[in-house]
Amino acid sequence: MNMTEMGEVVAYLLRYRTAERQPSGGRKRRAAREGQLAERDVCALIDDALDTEREALRDFLAGQGLRLKTFEPGDYPGIAPGSRLYALLPDPELEQPPLYTRDPVFDALRLRQESRAELAQWYLQLWLLTHTLLYTRLNRALSDVSRYQEATFASAELVGLLREQIETLRGLGDAAPESSRALLDERGEDLTRRARAFIDLQVRAGQLEAARASDDGDVWQQTLLGALEAEQVGVHHLSHLVELVSGQPRDETASAIPEAVDETRPDDPRVDDASGEEAPDASAEVQGGELFANDDESAQTPEETRT
Repeated sequence: MNMTEMGEVVAYLLRYRTAERQPSGGRKRRAAREGQLAERDVCALIDDALDTEREALRDFLAGQGLRLKTFEPGDYPGIAPGSRLYALLPDPELEQPPLYTRDPVFDALRLRQESRAELAQWYLQLWLLTHTLLYTRLNRALSDVSRYQEATFASAELVGLLREQIETLRGLGDAAPESSRALLDERGEDLTRRARAFIDLQVRAGQLEAARASDDGDVWQQTLLGALEAEQVGVHHLSHLVELVSGQPRDETASAIPEAVDETRPDDPRVDDASGEEAPDASAEVQGGELFANDDESAQTPEETRT
């Protein structure tokens, strides 16, 4: 792997966050596009890299606060036999430079002239409610990464939870937190539109993927990348909340949060294996939510609490 190829591999991983030798679940390999390698070529370059080249790649990513992790079929469900999954994850022990932007989040959730702080409140509520569906409802801990295929929800369920949350907030009257009162200004189909925009952001960031259709609308499933990042956020950035609730001191050696997190608390189509035919690229330009930098302290999205 020469320097040009390394740059192409990094560009691919920054865009898609994962690369698989043999995608599972019926997903087609991502085809090459202008200025972008095909998924099969990225995997081949990493597979065939010398130890010195892998070390150079690790050092290059570390300079951006990132690390590349490799997962084999026996590591987690959903990785096809004979395949290998490469995932680009933020390194919680490294500081990320102000290289990434949260503008796609604000642009997607903005319906009128809301401030960034107000839009961050919408993101926070939707993020917490999504994790209620993915974790609390299943009595699932953030450490239960291997259960990611069980974690599904319908769009209508997220909208319903959001509506309940808004009504609960409205019922508080003057006792409602001032920072959350902007949520009460919703009108018409605002909740549905914001939930749809949030889900689209998570799909583009590689956190969710379409599972199947249902009477309640589209059904979404957490990805392995999404489960890995949720665990990382819990271990490194939410454990103090568990400590507050349990009254137990934080165990620095713990590998995961021991119980399912109460999500009322806080915290980016391809070659068919059978046919070998490449399908056109249909992904978007947004990086994962974990990669948004802290350029505005007044409007942090949940994943940014770790930086």
